[in-house]
Amino acid sequence: MTDLKPHTPEWFKALDRQNPQQAAMTRQAIASAGRDDGCSVCGDDPATDYKLVDPRPAPGVVATLRLCDDCRGIRQAMQGETYEAL
Repeated sequence: MTDLKPHTPEWFKALDRQNPQQAAMTRQAIASAGRDDGCSVCGDDPATDYKLVDPRPAPGVVATLRLCDDCRGIRQAMQGETYEAL
């Protein structure tokens, strides 16, 4: 599991290899918001850096996201994901 700080060059490099569509979507969301400290999904602010803890990610997977409360709640309700703050 890779606990990289979201939205850093290293995070995007790893995400580009693992999930290029998600990397592109995140770039678009933060570009539309005009800031890189917003949510990785929608670009909203405030957002918090999280690590996915359940389901447990496979080794080497980028397991961090920056999420607003709404997107975190949606991911938890729809996909059963549980996060802890970094």
